[in-house]
Amino acid sequence: MHIPPDYAVKDHSVITAFMQHHPFAQLVCATETFPVINHVPLLYDDERNCLWGHLAKNNPDLTYLNNSPVSVVFTGPHGYISPDWYEKPGVPTWNYQALHVGGTCHTETSESIIKKVVDKLSNHHQTLMGFSWDGNYKPSMLSAIVAIRIEIRSIQCQFKLSQDRSTNDQQNIINALKKNGQIQLAKTMNKILNH
Repeated sequence: MHIPPDYAVKDHSVITAFMQHHPFAQLVCATETFPVINHVPLLYDDERNCLWGHLAKNNPDLTYLNNSPVSVVFTGPHGYISPDWYEKPGVPTWNYQALHVGGTCHTETSESIIKKVVDKLSNHHQTLMGFSWDGNYKPSMLSAIVAIRIEIRSIQCQFKLSQDRSTNDQQNIINALKKNGQIQLAKTMNKILNH
């Protein structure tokens, strides 16, 4: 991913927080003829510097994923930015947040590991919604999935949020996004740009 210096994010705490707040990722793996892409929620493990998730055991892409190099793409709010929102003439663009992880994917079939992954993912998301997680499900359901662990080798992170525009343009963009119903992108810009 090409990242101009104005948009590069290097702060580890910002990067890990982004993965935790936007966990639904695209998992990309090469095959002999074409890449395969799976959409999966992933949980960052700071102690092991890896990502955890799970896929259906009958997913044919598992053939390519075990012990394979993969790319993982996380995205945040994004949207079209009109030059009509600038004080001076300009060109349209797209604002977005994107994080790419390069790593090696391993499949885990141990029931105890699968249970830990399911429980951690479920507890994390239940807590975000204000619910507790009691883990009340039939253990036999675990036999239908495979845990995946992605060892992180590299991370590239980019927040392209009109950092190259004037403060007035940035505020005009935020206001216009709110007016057009793109509240999350407006909030993200406001937070990152410190308006």
